[in-house]
Amino acid sequence: MNIELRAQHMETITDPKAIVIYDMMCDACEKREGGMTDADQMLCADIARAEQIKQMCLSDISDRGLGRERSNGRQRYYAENKSCSVLRAFTEQQRKCMAELKLTPGSRKAAGINLEDDFDNF
Repeated sequence: MNIELRAQHMETITDPKAIVIYDMMCDACEKREGGMTDADQMLCADIARAEQIKQMCLSDISDRGLGRERSNGRQRYYAENKSCSVLRAFTEQQRKCMAELKLTPGSRKAAGINLEDDFDNF
């Protein structure tokens, strides 16, 4: 792990859950074959920043709810809390970054099993 790069990332990543996710992603990348590059560490920071924004959106949703009824003169309509769509967008962005790092189950391809048996000769 690039310690200088981590220090730069920690200037903007302040949420405790985001810091935990940053460390977990970096550890997972270091355990992969080939280790972790600076570009991988930048993606880990993006995932952690997305988590930080998600936590703010979740806090807003718990405070204000999913939406509320609004009125415009005689018309009444239901307006969704914009934090809901932002939360979905950042969750999807996290998944894309994790897939890029090959840290999602779907992004990892299972290696083929090479059986040394006499079936081919049979």
